[in-house]
This record gives sequence, C-alpha cells and structure tokens, in this order.
Amino acid sequence: MKMVPSLVRLYEQMPEPKYVIAMGACTITGGMSSTDSYSIVRGVNKLIPVDVYLPGCPPKPEAVINAITKLRKKISREIYEDRIRSQQGDRCFTTNHKFCLVRSTRIGNYNQGLLYQPPSTSEIPPETFFNYNETLQIKPKDWHSIAVILYVYGYNYLRSQCAYDVAPGELLASVYHLTRIEYGGDQPEEVCIKVFAPRSNPRIPSVFWVWKSSDFQERESYDMLGISYENHQRLKRILMPKSWIGWPLCKDYIAPNFYEIQDAY
Repeated sequence: MKMVPSLVRLYEQMPEPKYVIAMGACTITGGMSSTDSYSIVRGVNKLIPVDVYLPGCPPKPEAVINAITKLRKKISREIYEDRIRSQQGDRCFTTNHKFCLVRSTRIGNYNQGLLYQPPSTSEIPPETFFNYNETLQIKPKDWHSIAVILYVYGYNYLRSQCAYDVAPGELLASVYHLTRIEYGGDQPEEVCIKVFAPRSNPRIPSVFWVWKSSDFQERESYDMLGISYENHQRLKRILMPKSWIGWPLCKDYIAPNFYEIQDAY
C-alpha cells in the first residue's frame, strides 16, 4: 500500500501511448498473503489498467517472451485499426503520423524580393508563408482549427510545448514549436505558435488529438500556470501534489508560509 501513490503518479506522468504488463502472481492477485493482510493490494489492476497478465511465481523466461509477443500483437492491432480509421475520416485524429513524400522547396536562400519590398505593396502568397521561421500569435478560439490546418499542411512534429506568464496580472501564453519533416528535405521548416489567454479565464483548446506528444507537456503547463486545456483526456497535476493550491510559475504567486507581498521582478 505504501507504493500505491508512487505507482499511480508514475503511470499518470507517462505520456501516451503506454502499456502495462502485470508480472507475477503477487502483482496480479496479491499473492498468498493478500487474504489476511491489510497492506497488500489484491491486484494491480485495481490501481492502473493492465494490458497483459504474466502469471507465475516467478514467471518463467518462456512466459516473459510470450507476454511480450502478446503485447506486440496488441500494439500492431491498434496501429492497424488506427490506420483504417485515418483512411475513413480526418487524418488529424490519428496516432500514426505518416510523412508525405514531397519535393523539397528549401534551397537555403531567401527571396530577396519579398524582403526588400515596401510594406504597403508587399503581398506574400500563402504558399511561401511557411518557408521561413515564423512566430504567430493566435487567439484561443481559433487555435484548434489552425492546428488542424498546420498538421494537414505538413507540420507533423510537435517539437515542444511550454507556457509562461507575460507579466503579473496580465495574459498567460502557451507556446508550441512545430516542425515540418519531409523525406529528402535538407532542412526542416519550423513555426512557433503563441496562444494568449486571459488570466481570469485561461482556457485553450488542447491539441492532444492532433499531436499526441502534447499530452504531458500541456499537463505540466496546467500544473505550473493553471492554463486549462479543453478536451484534454487527463488534465490533472503532474508535478505538484493534488492538494497543492495555486500555480507556482505565475509571477504573482505567493509561496506557502511566506506572507510578504513578493516583488515579481
């Protein structure tokens, strides 16, 4: 029972996809001592979901190999079913992010005509907009649709996601670094997205269903700054205890047992 909080916390901190093998009789049922003991959990499946059960005390090497084989078959079946769903519906809701084989347009040189045109007469066509590193500021209500557009355009890799407090009492920002990876490309194209949310109601659509790697990163932003990511499948604290009050990385945050008004600078 003493290991229950640590086990559950470790499982919740792992990003998707994740799988569990229950190894041994004690892990599966609690063992022979679980019938009259208050300190033993009768099966780890009461705490976390289990994919494959591996009985034995201890399990034989052949049983371990068999369990790993069963888990591989389960993963391959999920990938196949996900591929079928992606062919029937919207490809942004798939876990199998396939790269598209396209001809690279990056030659390492900037279009000087676009750089030196006057701002009033400069018209950059959409097809050349993402050829350079850009930083875009987006409102929360527009973020989900823009994320889908970016993914369809080819930005298939979420390199990182973070968040920060602009200033005490002002906006909160959620930052996404996206990369467009192509076969045969000499240099990946990148774009930085900043989504600003009001401090009174910091709600931003989650992009977990577009880029699975945003799972634990959005949870960390929620844990540290209190940004609520809508439609996230498990939005809960990942670093701080569940009973923690406040958001530690906000610039107006006052640490517990410290009663002086802190200078944010």
